[in-house]
Amino acid sequence: MAGFWDRREKPYVLAIFTLPFLWMFISLVMGQYFPDPGKLLMRLSGIWASVFVVAVMAMTLIGKIEALKFINRYRRFIGVTAFCYASLHFIIYLVLFAGLSWTWISSDLIEKPYIYVGTLALVIMAALAITSTKSMMRKLGKKWKPLHRLMYLVALAVIAHLWWQVKDDISLAVYFSVLLVPLLLLKIPTLPMYKKFFKKT
Repeated sequence: MAGFWDRREKPYVLAIFTLPFLWMFISLVMGQYFPDPGKLLMRLSGIWASVFVVAVMAMTLIGKIEALKFINRYRRFIGVTAFCYASLHFIIYLVLFAGLSWTWISSDLIEKPYIYVGTLALVIMAALAITSTKSMMRKLGKKWKPLHRLMYLVALAVIAHLWWQVKDDISLAVYFSVLLVPLLLLKIPTLPMYKKFFKKT
């Protein structure tokens, strides 16, 4: 029954997850983001990447609710979606914003150090996406869960990335901090390393 449910439901879930991308793509084709599509598309793709990071972080708590336990089977799926939108964010920066200009990119690496924490989050999510398949879970065995706890570091990097680039408008940084910080405070003390520390003290 579970296999049947997965086969029938996942295409619909995938369709829902791709709606933000389709909305951005159609709006771009219709010329709604001109004359500076790169800047707005970077903001929108970054927002959606952050939304799915929040969703992944919230899965553990939501999945404990009896009526919502079925949602646990989509945790890895949501994580991969977060990686896809983060990759889109990065590609939009390289192509539409920086115009694939190394001069522009190198200048940004000096003037905008928040790029580094954003790249760190993307690299970690890439590793988690690659190891999210059932075959990789079997290969990694007991190492799989500790590896995927790096999602907490991704959440911290997202918060740092948002706050570090603030100039005037702090709304996005505030919204995602309000969502992510409580989830981190609830989850980090339950990690094995912290449990061992508390036992010693």
